[in-house]
Amino acid sequence: MTPLLMPLLTPSLTPLFMPLLNMELLLDLYPDVPARNSFLRRAHDVLSADRVALQDAMARRAHDDARQLAHRIQGTAAFLNGARESTQELFRGLNLALAQGDATPTQVGVEPILAYLSNLEIALLRAVDDPGAEDPNR
Repeated sequence: MTPLLMPLLTPSLTPLFMPLLNMELLLDLYPDVPARNSFLRRAHDVLSADRVALQDAMARRAHDDARQLAHRIQGTAAFLNGARESTQELFRGLNLALAQGDATPTQVGVEPILAYLSNLEIALLRAVDDPGAEDPNR
């Protein structure tokens, strides 16, 4: 099963093709459809809440809160997409700016990250709704 890829521009305007979901891994971890769907819904809810909290922390310039949220979101995304290195690259500018404590959303190019997370949330819900997700050979 080929993972869905989402083209993004990094803050340096370098194209980065990010996978959305590593369904093969999720099928291995959750072969039972109801358990997998429960996990996917919970992952969606957590990711969505964290994305909103990150946006809020960035708007309030609460860099410590934003840094913790970005770290957690990065780990969640890397687990779900199975692409740790690409995920690190996507978050690199944001993490650096937050570590320096001088980040505003426009300065760090947070928009590609937010767009990716929104698409990842959609992919999670679609995977719940897709009865073929239980068969990787479909």
